[in-house]
Amino acid sequence: MKAILYLIAIAAIGAGGWFSYDTMNKFTQLKADREELEKQNENRKASIKTTKEEALAVEAERDAAKAKRDDTTAELELKEKNLKLSKREAATWKSKIAEQKEEMEGVQNVIASIKNSFKQLGEVELDQIPGLVKKLEDDLKESSRKHEELQSLADAADKRVANNNEQLEDLSQRIAKRAAHIRGNSAEGQITAINHDWGFAIVSIPSNMPVNETSKLMIKRGASFIGHLKINAIEGTRIVADVDYKSMTPGMVAQPGDSVVLSKPVTN
Repeated sequence: MKAILYLIAIAAIGAGGWFSYDTMNKFTQLKADREELEKQNENRKASIKTTKEEALAVEAERDAAKAKRDDTTAELELKEKNLKLSKREAATWKSKIAEQKEEMEGVQNVIASIKNSFKQLGEVELDQIPGLVKKLEDDLKESSRKHEELQSLADAADKRVANNNEQLEDLSQRIAKRAAHIRGNSAEGQITAINHDWGFAIVSIPSNMPVNETSKLMIKRGASFIGHLKINAIEGTRIVADVDYKSMTPGMVAQPGDSVVLSKPVTN
């Protein structure tokens, strides 16, 4: 009977030791799991902070792009005003040149008339003719000089008009290009399908969204940015991208219907 009790006691002690060892192992594993979870939470907090900072940077860059567009539009309006002024100036000089030509034609007619009169007036003293002719020649030279000056000014005005036209055309092209970039930066794609087992998503993008293999994408839900996507392949207007789970906001899971925007706007 005592032997049986001894055996029972030994078995109980052995069982207690085994349970204690097993409990210690489970506690150690739980502690390790808790530490790993805390580490993941810290990483997620850092990722959330980074994502918020990137979102603010994106908004600042877009505001700067809009401000630059407004400045360019104001510059275009100023160029258009200068062009109109140059055209009016050129028209004025051309009108003055026309008037000067008429005046020269009148002077030449007077000279011809006087010369004809000289032929008919035999009583005119010879010493009077040189002075009269000299005065007419001087008037003709002065009219020719004024005509040349007006022609030079008109040519300069034409060159300014042509130069303003070139600048206006270049400015219009730059504004159109910047407007296209701004529209592209504000464009949004959409997640159409997602596979969390494999960690990838299918994204449909509009044709005016400037995306290439180096572009960075952000997942947007409502007014909040909840995570990032890494582009794997681009097939026309469809993108295959990996979900960056470390960047996801805690408690948020990317899903079909979420919007996708550029993380960094295109400015060139």
